[in-house]
Amino acid sequence: MPEMKNVKLRMTNLHLHASGVFSNVYRQRTNKLILRGTLLSPGEVPREIAIKKTWPESRDRNFEMIFLTGISREKHKNIIQMIYAFSNKRDDRVCESFVFDFMPDTLGTLIENSSLDLVDIKLYTWQMFNGLQYLSQLHIMHRDVKPVNILVDHPQGLLKIGDFGSAKVVRPGMTSTPYQVTRFYRPPELLLGADNYNWTIDIWSAGCVLGEMVKGNVLFPGRDTKHQLKLIRRAIGSPTEADLRSMKILKPVENMVERCAGTGLGALLPSARPDIVFFLGKILIYRPRSRLCGKEVLRDPFFDSLFREGAKRANGQLISLCITSADIAEAHSIDESKVKTKLSSIIMKAKLDFSCDDESKESRELVQPPKAGSNESAEAEVKKKVRKPKHRPGKSMMLAPKSGILRRPHSAERGKKSLLRRLRNSSH
Repeated sequence: MPEMKNVKLRMTNLHLHASGVFSNVYRQRTNKLILRGTLLSPGEVPREIAIKKTWPESRDRNFEMIFLTGISREKHKNIIQMIYAFSNKRDDRVCESFVFDFMPDTLGTLIENSSLDLVDIKLYTWQMFNGLQYLSQLHIMHRDVKPVNILVDHPQGLLKIGDFGSAKVVRPGMTSTPYQVTRFYRPPELLLGADNYNWTIDIWSAGCVLGEMVKGNVLFPGRDTKHQLKLIRRAIGSPTEADLRSMKILKPVENMVERCAGTGLGALLPSARPDIVFFLGKILIYRPRSRLCGKEVLRDPFFDSLFREGAKRANGQLISLCITSADIAEAHSIDESKVKTKLSSIIMKAKLDFSCDDESKESRELVQPPKAGSNESAEAEVKKKVRKPKHRPGKSMMLAPKSGILRRPHSAERGKKSLLRRLRNSSH
């Protein structure tokens, strides 16, 4: 477990970058603000930062905080990494703040501005799937992969997956609400009501993001759930009974009896190159386990042009500076034997409560966040993760739900043997 320590942040030029009210897994509404500013200290030189401020309805399953701190996991180039975290309490409501290095763009803004050529589309697609492969190793499903949640430093050609507010660890036999993932990127199994799913839902979403990069707008812009399914059926045809079983759809599905051959993805992308359509066809399919993913998707011939010697972007930047040989080697050499160990470590040290179903929380009154000033300076007491963790065998630590400091749970070892036994059994 990494040590934590108090540090004082000196920030200046804080101003509103984005804001909104978002529905979450519990069908509640949560406020979110994104501030942009400059971190003066600690550090030898100023650095541009972004601060995500949220007013969560409940802190007892704050997986986002646990994951973003990097507890029990290695950093990954294509996953956003939190630098600092702090919280403020006012009127019995807690505002949680996450500090990140500032990423100037999202895929959403680049798509809107038509800033992506074929090389950049392939470059960002590879990095997106590389990040998702890392999450799948930890048995984590993001559950909200979409362009606005994918952060980009376009001049540097760097992509990072962000916003883990809907993320969840998968365990065998676990059920989750199908009311997840923004509709345009929601896979068919969730549209059809499946409650037993895993990280392969993110693969479908990533395919929709790729299609959007190519098309220039949303690939399946459904008005509601039924219309979303209709658009998918029109493109890839109706699911067979075997497809429905693979998606774990056990109840009869209305309007799925009539067969529809589908026009093909090429009809949605008439100007796309055949290799793009062919690649998408391996991803946007009904059977979750058959979707191209992991090492296979990163090794697909679709990306071969990126790794030719001397390959460059339109701005003259070498692709090898964006995706290094070390990145490729790491992506292609997964140690599957460590997957269960990593997952077990995250579960035990975070002490996640898997008995709590997604829909078991009661709705609470929406709390309005304070208005963000156009310019301000700020200082905050935060907890910083030391890079070299010091492990104590047999001990388990967790984030205290109120103070944000570390404390030792009262029953850290409770259920540990049974949990590890379930993890071992699930690997057979």
